Order: sequence, then structure tokens, then C-alpha cells
Amino acid sequence: MALLVVPLAPEDVGVLSLHEFDLLLARSHVFFEDPTHPLSDRLRADGVTTGGLTDYIDGTRDDAAVVVDPRSPRLLELARAGAQVTNGAIDAPDALTAAHGAKVARRAGASLQRFVGIMARLRSDDGCPWDREQTHKSLQVHLIEEAHEVLDAIDRGELNEELEEELGDLLLQVAFHSQLALDDERFDIAGVADAISGKLVHRHPHVFGDVSVSGASEVVRNWEAIKAKEKTRADVFDDIPAGLPALLMAYKTQKRAAGLGFEADASSARERATEVLAGEVSEQGLGDALFWVVALARSAGVDPEGALRSATRRFRENYG
Repeated sequence: MALLVVPLAPEDVGVLSLHEFDLLLARSHVFFEDPTHPLSDRLRADGVTTGGLTDYIDGTRDDAAVVVDPRSPRLLELARAGAQVTNGAIDAPDALTAAHGAKVARRAGASLQRFVGIMARLRSDDGCPWDREQTHKSLQVHLIEEAHEVLDAIDRGELNEELEEELGDLLLQVAFHSQLALDDERFDIAGVADAISGKLVHRHPHVFGDVSVSGASEVVRNWEAIKAKEKTRADVFDDIPAGLPALLMAYKTQKRAAGLGFEADASSARERATEVLAGEVSEQGLGDALFWVVALARSAGVDPEGALRSATRRFRENYG
């Protein structure tokens, strides 16, 4: 055992889990960063010795617990010192993950529970006729539209309330498809979240395991190698969606090909694009030129799809 750390703001006492409360009751001493925290009186009434938190407490002290503000710098310090960190009913991979997520974890849990409940009601016999009629197929157009509206908000620099709203609309599509699956007893949004959580942990062994990396480029190579093993692809280009925009498809294809040794630096990519454009204008020639322009973008770390969107927007602003 180790020191128990519970990140809990005074106003969030109502979302303390029963499991966490039992863990606190099992400790002989509970120290509060905020001595006026309402949980202190409740624990004291149940026979637990409570008090204020001093500047230092041993992270391996297994007879004690600490309640801190989720935004407190002490939280990460204690997690790094070996303390156990909880976050409601969340089963975090480790204490550091729980500590980093503490700022939003409890609020997110409560908000998503409300959201999932609303979605379930809308699809129910007590809900909305339109929502009940929808299928995965009928919602495809909305998923595409909402994703592009998120991109548009980012491109226009609307990174506050508008981006928040557009991300909510996109999240609705995830919840809607998950509810359709739940109605048919195939899977649910909890499974969706668990699947992506597991994938992120597995594909980041340099964070959650003992793998060392030299930088971001090695992270990408490891990611692709792990992904290839998971997918057991017969071909390196399998599962690149056929409906992707052409520039993005070329980008992903070249990214996959890099695992086979393909890599074009800026000079060679520019040379190939220029060479093709110097010839006769044709569909094949223009396609080849665009392909090498994508390679040039990759060499510079530029998203070609986003770059073209930005250029088109600037053109419209100038000629509108």
C-alpha cells in the first residue's frame, strides 16, 4: 500500500464514489489541503482523524490519505512520489494518469452520464420519432458534415465557444451510433471508450511501459508497427478508407509506405513534382504532380489537406 490521494474539490463532494469513501475510512489519518473541506467533518464523525496538510508528506505512508484540489501542484508531486491516486470509479492505468486527468475526470463523468441518458431517452419509445427512425446509414452524412464543421472552425481560428459547440455536435454522432448499437445489443458507448483507452495504452509503450524513444518520429514508427501487428494486414495499404479525400489518401498511403522504406525528402519531392508539371498537361501528369506535392508537404510536416483548405479560403476572401 501507499499514501492514498483523492483529488476532490469541495463542491464535488456529491460525486465522491462509495469505493473512495471506504478507502478513506480505512485510513487512520486523512489530511486536507483545504481544512474547511466538507468531507473532513463527515470523516471525523466516522472516527477518522483529520487535519490540515503540511508542506510535505511521505508518498509511501500507507496509514494516511490526502484530499487535494484536482488542480493542485501537490497532486502530481505525490503521484510521482509513489502515492495511489483515485478518480471516482475510474480505473486509470496508473497514478500519474489519474493525477493528470483529475482536473476534468469527475466533471466529465457526470456530464457524459447526463448526455448518454438524454441520447437513450431520445431513442426510446418515450423519445423522438425522428431519432428512432435513424440508422447507421442515414447518419453518415451528418457525421461527415459535423467533422467538416469542426475543421472549418479550426481553420477560421474560432477556437473557443464555436469549436466547443462543433465538437459537441461531433460527439453527438459518436453517441448516436453507439446508442443504435446498444439498441441492437451489439456494443455501447462504454465499450467504445474502453476500446480506444486500451488502444492508446497499448500503442504508447514509451509512456505506459518500459520502451524508450528518441523522439516523435520514432513514436510514429512504433505506432505503425504495433498497429500493423494488431490489424494483421495482408497488405500494408489495407484499411485505408476508399472514401478519403484524395490528398489525405495520398498522405496516408505515403505514411504507410514509409514503413517499407519509402521516404522522399523536400528536394527530391520538389524535383519530381516540377519534372511532371514541365510535361504535357494530363490527368495522369497532374495526379503524379499532386502526389509528389503531398510528399513535399510530408517532408515539411505540413498537412496537405489543411493547407489546401486554407489556400482556398484565402482565395475566396480575396475574390469574394
